[in-house]
This record gives sequence, structure tokens and C-alpha cells, in this order.
Amino acid sequence: MDHSEEQRLREIIRKELEAREDLRDKERVASTPAPRLNEADRQRIIDDEISRFYAARGNYKPFENEDGEVEWLTEQEILDRNRQIPVDVEELEEGQRHVRNRFLIIAVAAFLAVALMVYALQQRQGSIQVLCNVDGAVIVLNGHPTEFRTDNVLRDLPVGMHVVSVAKLGYGIVGDPARSVEVKAGAQEVVAFQLEPKTGRDSGQAKN
Repeated sequence: MDHSEEQRLREIIRKELEAREDLRDKERVASTPAPRLNEADRQRIIDDEISRFYAARGNYKPFENEDGEVEWLTEQEILDRNRQIPVDVEELEEGQRHVRNRFLIIAVAAFLAVALMVYALQQRQGSIQVLCNVDGAVIVLNGHPTEFRTDNVLRDLPVGMHVVSVAKLGYGIVGDPARSVEVKAGAQEVVAFQLEPKTGRDSGQAKN
């Protein structure tokens, strides 16, 4: 091996050793843990970087919103924010209370109006209690048979005169067959009938 070849080999070996040392240094740097920061320092660095970023843009300024947080806005955005009407939570709740109170007053007034109307209608009506010594006789009102049978009460009748009677197959009414009853507002009148079985003679007369 001549001298030039020996020098070239030494140069190759030296570069390989330097490359190994560079790689080892890089591995040592990568394995070195980064310094740990507390939360306050970390937040300070973040805020500082945010400030640097927006300051470099030139047209941004810090703006504290209604939640106490800092936002970076342009001057136009800050003007728009300042024009907005802030919502007062207490005023909003007070307004809701007023609405609820109004609704409650309207509901109570409507209920009272309906109650008064029903009461007024009741005062314009009355009832007749129909009694009979025989159960199951059909109650006849103003010449028309009703669905009611004795003893029973005819309710919600208009104020004024009404004609009441009863009818049952095989029975006749003792006395007046029909009774005139004056219905008064909010009052209940009572009318009583007495029935007796019809005799054969009465039945024959009825057939003739």
C-alpha cells in the first residue's frame, strides 16, 4: 500500500467516526427531557405568542368580552361589539315574570267570566222534582214523554209555567191528570202524583 492510498483510507475512517459521533450526539439531544413548565408559565408563554402573532398583523387589538375572556379583534369588529345591546339577565327574568303574571291574571279573569256565565244561566233555570207512589211511571213534560221515570228530578228547565204528568200502563192518576208548575230561577219545585190500578170497568170504558 503506497502513502496516498493509506491517507485516503485514514480519511474515510475518520469521516465514518465523525458521522458516528454526530449521530450519537443527536440521539443524546433527542433523549434529553424538555424542561417542565408549571401551568402559569405555560399560559404566559401561550399568551405571549398569541400577542406576538396578532401584533405582527398590525390591525388587531385585545378585547375583553362579556365572559371576561380576551379576544383579538379588528377595530371594526370592536365597534360592532360595542353597538350590541347587552342583555341584562335580571331584566330578562323580570320581563318573564311580568309575562307570567299577565297570563295568570288573564286566565283567572277568563275563569271568573265562565263561572259567572254558568251561574247566570243557572239563575235563569230551575228544576221540578216529580214524586209518585208507584215507581217506574214515565214522566210527561208539556205533553211529551221524557226519558225519566218516577221518582226523579227534571233539571235545567227554563223559568216559567210547565205542565207535568205521569203515565204507567194499567194505572190511572188520582185527581188532576196534569199539574201546572211554575219554575223559578235557581229553585226546585215539587209535584206529587198518586196512581191506582185501573179496574175492569175503567178498562172497558177506555176501550169504548
